[in-house]
Amino acid sequence: MSSLPEPIRAFLADHHVLSLAMHANGTTWAASAFFAHDEQARRFLFLTATETLHGQMLLANADVAGTVAGQPLLISEVCGLQFRGSVRVLEDPDEQRAALDLYYARFPQARGMSAPIWEIRLAQLKLTDNRKGFGNKLLWDNPEGG
Repeated sequence: MSSLPEPIRAFLADHHVLSLAMHANGTTWAASAFFAHDEQARRFLFLTATETLHGQMLLANADVAGTVAGQPLLISEVCGLQFRGSVRVLEDPDEQRAALDLYYARFPQARGMSAPIWEIRLAQLKLTDNRKGFGNKLLWDNPEGG
């Protein structure tokens, strides 16, 4: 197993919202979601209804890309993560339970929501951290492809 570099792990521990970019049926769209990072399974977990526009698009095309970033004012403080991978709704009850346990550990207030749990199998991550020098980048590729 290829573990994540510490700077990426630390960044993900400090952030909780991702932005998704998707394309399906001749349309592009973006959406944000709270996420939990499951390092062991190399995935992000999030909740969203399948009836939303982004839910429908994700069901139609599993290829997804996105970002996790803060909003610093100074360019020297910019630090953000780009990712790509494949997405799916978890339907197996055992998979759902394990994923929800991780998600609820991070967001206990989400208990009781009726939206399904989704996973993004990560294929690639790129951390840009200007705090370490302008344009400093750290790349991680999933050896299993995501």
